[in-house]
Amino acid sequence: MIHLRLPETKEGKAMAEALQLNGLAEVVESDSSLQLASVDERMKHTLQCLEEEKTLVHGYDYVWIMRYINEEHIKATGLFFCSVKSYRDYLTIYLGSVGVVGVSTLSQYYSYGEGRFPEWTFTDTKDATERLRRVNVVRRFAAVFVRGW
Repeated sequence: MIHLRLPETKEGKAMAEALQLNGLAEVVESDSSLQLASVDERMKHTLQCLEEEKTLVHGYDYVWIMRYINEEHIKATGLFFCSVKSYRDYLTIYLGSVGVVGVSTLSQYYSYGEGRFPEWTFTDTKDATERLRRVNVVRRFAAVFVRGW
């Protein structure tokens, strides 16, 4: 956790309130000192939500999130993965996610994707419903990650 102390001003209190309302921080003292959630904690929480909601239907659905993060959305998450293996290690070892398939399967599905989000196309399926489901996995990820908890 990161500790952030905001000034006891009208603006400082407004900032503290906004961070709290969006689930990005919690007050740890009465002087508007905030404890901010780290990117890793937010990522873990977001993935747990998607797992509980059954948004991640297949073990390879995690790879769509990696594609999204690596495209240009590093600005939103502060994350970037140079390989599928590093991403899988991050998910399974560091965050403790379960249900993620192996590196070879993730790599295979990663290679099926083409284009830029949200206009992705997939070479393994022509089913429009499946294409939309995969895009919606990422939309839900982004919504939960940005909103926090």
